Amino acid sequence: MIKILFFGSTTDSLLVLEKIYTLAAVVTQPPKPVGRKQVITPTPVEIWARLHKIPVCYTSDISSFKPDLLISASYGEKIPIEIIKNARYGGLNVHPSLLPRWRGADPVPWAIMSGDHQIGVTVVTLSEKFDQGNIVAQKKIPIGPHDMSDPLRTKLFEIGANLLMESLPDYISGKNKGIDQKIGNEPYARRFTRDDGYEPWKKIIDPKESERINRKFRALHPWPGLWTTNKKRIKILGFTHEPTIVQLEGKTPVPWEQFEKAYLAS
Repeated sequence: MIKILFFGSTTDSLLVLEKIYTLAAVVTQPPKPVGRKQVITPTPVEIWARLHKIPVCYTSDISSFKPDLLISASYGEKIPIEIIKNARYGGLNVHPSLLPRWRGADPVPWAIMSGDHQIGVTVVTLSEKFDQGNIVAQKKIPIGPHDMSDPLRTKLFEIGANLLMESLPDYISGKNKGIDQKIGNEPYARRFTRDDGYEPWKKIIDPKESERINRKFRALHPWPGLWTTNKKRIKILGFTHEPTIVQLEGKTPVPWEQFEKAYLAS
């Protein structure tokens, strides 16, 4: 029986893996403050693992485990090459992009914001450099005009979990060793900061910018979110061809029409 060490924060791959394979342990992020009340909350992976009495690690200090294979999905940290080499079959990562395009930490919002018409999920071998291993399997899906980052990312990891299971038998047997990536000048999906959500007020209300702003809103909602300033900071909580719901700093969210009458007319 092949023993797997799982690295990640999403449970999609876990739910399909545990039906066939033995999970030696999971490595996930430590509990973090969540929400307005900053409640310390473990990742879904930790909750699932403890419920199923599977050991949980918060770091890559896994010397007590002897896995045959490493699986990573939405882990967010680099797995040391020594750990990968010590696993009999190395490791595979489920990455929500069409590698080599959008290597990096946050591919889904970057693809939406850049106006890509398609995205996908790639099963790629773990390597010393982030997202630069061999491509074992890949599946494309379209990006729709209303797609937003969180639901699209969830959909991709669900697809990726099934793609992983389809790929594992041939990968483990050695029939599918993957194809080398041809790394060129493809864009890199760095992590976003709060400042990435800023747009000048004039562009927010400019009809010529509406298509781009709509993509940015869909990409960056709910975090870091789209925001601007007009004397005060304004969060854009809804956007189609123009803002639909906005929130002035220190106030409650209101429809755009109400905001125009009460704030812009004053």
